[in-house]
Amino acid sequence: MHSRTVLYASVLALLASVAAQASPAPLTLRDFRALVRFGTPHFSPDGQRIAFRTVRPDFVHDRWVSTLRVMSAQGGAARALVRGMRGLSRVRWAPDARSIAFIAQVGRQAAQVYAVSASGGTPHALTDAPRGVEQFAFSPNGQTIAYVTPDKSPLSAAQRRTHHDLFVIHDDDYLIDRPPVASEIWLLPVKGGMARQLTYGPGSVLETAPPFGGGISAPSWSADGQWIVYTRQADADDADSDRTTIMAVSVASGQPKRIGTHLSYEYTPRFAPQGDAVAYLYPHGPGPVSVMDLYVGSPAGVARDVSASLGRDFAANFAWLPGGEALVGIADDHIGSRLFLQPLKGAGHALPLGDLQALSVAASSHGALAVVADSTTRAPELYLMRTPQSAPVALTHFNRGFDHYAYPVSVELDWHAPDGQIDDGILTYPNGYVRGRRYPLVVFSHGGPEAASIEHFDADEIGPLRLLFAARGYLVFEPNYRGSDNLGNAHEHAIYRDPGTGPDSDVISGIRLLESRGIVDTTRIAAVGHSYGGYMTSWLIGHQHFWRCAVVADGVTDWTEEYELSGAGNLAWTRDSLGGSPWDKRSAALYRSGSPITYAGDITTPTLILSGTDDVTVPITESLALYHALASRHVPVKFVGIPGAYHMPQDPVHRALFYRAMVRWVTHYLGG
Repeated sequence: MHSRTVLYASVLALLASVAAQASPAPLTLRDFRALVRFGTPHFSPDGQRIAFRTVRPDFVHDRWVSTLRVMSAQGGAARALVRGMRGLSRVRWAPDARSIAFIAQVGRQAAQVYAVSASGGTPHALTDAPRGVEQFAFSPNGQTIAYVTPDKSPLSAAQRRTHHDLFVIHDDDYLIDRPPVASEIWLLPVKGGMARQLTYGPGSVLETAPPFGGGISAPSWSADGQWIVYTRQADADDADSDRTTIMAVSVASGQPKRIGTHLSYEYTPRFAPQGDAVAYLYPHGPGPVSVMDLYVGSPAGVARDVSASLGRDFAANFAWLPGGEALVGIADDHIGSRLFLQPLKGAGHALPLGDLQALSVAASSHGALAVVADSTTRAPELYLMRTPQSAPVALTHFNRGFDHYAYPVSVELDWHAPDGQIDDGILTYPNGYVRGRRYPLVVFSHGGPEAASIEHFDADEIGPLRLLFAARGYLVFEPNYRGSDNLGNAHEHAIYRDPGTGPDSDVISGIRLLESRGIVDTTRIAAVGHSYGGYMTSWLIGHQHFWRCAVVADGVTDWTEEYELSGAGNLAWTRDSLGGSPWDKRSAALYRSGSPITYAGDITTPTLILSGTDDVTVPITESLALYHALASRHVPVKFVGIPGAYHMPQDPVHRALFYRAMVRWVTHYLGG
C-alpha cells in the first residue's frame, strides 16, 4: 500500500510538472463570458474614493448585470454597494460625499434617480418623474438635482385608445410609431418639494446619438450654481441630432443664453470646476467630416478652439483638471486610444499610458486620474495616475483570470495607398505563428468611418474576433482606411465625397503589402465588417473577386435608403459626407455610384449577412436588398436576422450568437 501511495504521488507530481510546462490555451468565445467590463469611474469630491460600475453577462436571464462599487483611491478591495438593479448607470457622487446616486429601474417603473449611502445600505428613490429620467446632475451645494425627462405625449390616453393617434413625421426613422417628444431639464430639491421645469421649447435637450462625434451628456452646473449648460437640439426628431448648439440656462430665471457660435454639431458641454469656462466639442473643419476639437467659452465670453493644433479627434469622455486651466481627454492615435492633456493656452500632448489603451477617464479634485484601460493582451481594469504625468497603477484585478491564456502578437502596419494617402492598421499574427509559412487572412474593416481599429482587448465592433480568428490560425488585418480618426484631420477628411473608391484603394494596397511579405495564403482571404465596415466589405466584394468569403454585419449598401430611412443622425451624416442630399444635382450621382448595391450584380463571393430587425442606424432594408441581389443569382448567401437588435445586439446571448455566426462562416470557407 505504501509503494502505491508513493507511485501515485510521483505520477501526480509528473502531471503537475507537465501541466506547468504546457503552453497556455488561446481564448474561446465561451471564455469571454467571464469578462468583467467597467463603466466610467467617478472620484468622490475630496478625491479619496472612486465609485464605478462593473458589468457582467448573465446568460441564464440574458441580461447585463451591473454592480455599483466603491474603493479607496489608494487601492485595496472594492466594496459592492448595489447589485443587479436593472439599468443601473450614470453614477454620480453627492457633493457631500455621503451618498452615491445613479439611474436604475425597479419593476415596471420608468427609470429614476436612486441614491445609496457610500458606506452601504438600501437604495432609495430621489425622483418620481412619470416618464423617467434620462440624465441628471447634482448642484454644487447638493441641494438640487437637475434631471432630463421626456415631455408628455401630445396624444391623450383616450386618443390612443380610440386610435385617433395619427401624427406628423419629419426627420425620423422608418420604425417610428408615435409622435416624437422633446426632453427638458427639471429641477428637484433633494430634501423634498415640487420639481419645476427649467427649459422649454422650441427644440429638445439632445438625447439621440450624433452623426459624427460628440455624445449625449448630463446637464452641467457652474461652480456657483447659477447656470446649467446642456446641448440643445433644434427639434425632437431623431434624425436631426446634427442641429445642436450649446446653451446655458439661468437657474433662477430660466432665461437661455447661447455659449457656442454655431447652430449645428456642438456637443457635450462641461463647466470648469471653478470660474465660468465651458468646454465642449465642435468639428475642426472643413465641415463636420473632420476631427472633433475642444472649444472653450462661457456665458459671458466668446468661444474659441483650444485643441486645433493637436489635430486629434476628442471623444465625448473628457474631464477638467482642477483649477480649470487644462482638460484631459481620450482620442485615437495610430492604433492606440491615448490620453491627451490639453491646456487652455498652448499645445496639447499625450500622457504616459505605456501599452494600455484608454476606455474612460475621470479627474479628481487633486489632479489624479482614474482610467479604465486595456490592451490586446490585458483585459480591462481600473488604473490610477496620481498625477497626469505618472505611470498608471492597477487598482482592480477583476479580470486576472485572463492573464493565463495564450495571446497572439499584434503590430502596427503602415503603408501608402497608390494616390499617396498615408494609412495604418493592426496586423495580428496567428497563435503559434511560424516564420516562412503562409496563412489565411481575415480583413476586418471597422465602422464609423470616423473611428479606428485600436489595440483593445474586447471593445469596439471587432469585439473578440481578433483573438478568435488568430486562435484558428488566421492572420487578422484591420486597416484604418481614409476617414478613420486616428491619423489626424486630413486623413479623416479624405473620405469626403469619396465613400468607396479611396477607402478601397487603402485596404487593397494594405493587403498587397502583406502578400509581398510572403505570409498570406492568397487563395484564402475573407472580408468582414460591421456598419461602415459592412459597407466596406460589400464594396470590396463587388469590386474584387479574390475573396474566399465575406461577412456583412449591419452594413450600409444604399446611400439613398440611408438618407431616407435611418435615424440616429445618419440622414445628416449621409448628406454632409456626400456633399448634399440624393436630390441635389451636385451629389445625386454619388448616391448611386458610391453605393455598394449598385455593384451587387458583380458579387460572386459567398456572403453572410447579419442585421438587427430594429436597426434604425442602418435599416434592415439595405441588408434585404443585398441578400436578394445575391440569392437571385445563386451566389452562396445566408441572411441572419437578430430579433429586436438595434445596431449591434444589446443582450449577451444575441451578442455571443452574433460573433459565433461570423466565426463559423469564415472557418467554414477558410478552413484551419
